[in-house]
Amino acid sequence: MRYNDRVKIITNQKVDNDGWDDEVKPVTSDWLPCRITGVSQAMNMGVFGKYDSNALAVHFKNKVEQVDYVIYKDVQRKPQAVIQARHNTVVIIGSV
Repeated sequence: MRYNDRVKIITNQKVDNDGWDDEVKPVTSDWLPCRITGVSQAMNMGVFGKYDSNALAVHFKNKVEQVDYVIYKDVQRKPQAVIQARHNTVVIIGSV
């Protein structure tokens, strides 16, 4: 599988300020290699409960521990499902 596409991921990390607040800070990664494909009808119905023709699957070569948002084509999208399989991670994102 070729990983020619690039996306950025955003993870929310807690800021340590003596335990008074639960403040989080978004951390944006560099461009990560991935492969972006469409989503099958069965996966579409399973994840969204309806058919979303703009849904995409982002395949990462390695395991990605935490994904709060994905930036694809300068648009921030929230993942609907994160699937960990073998040594890969698949993130399902919907339309804007």
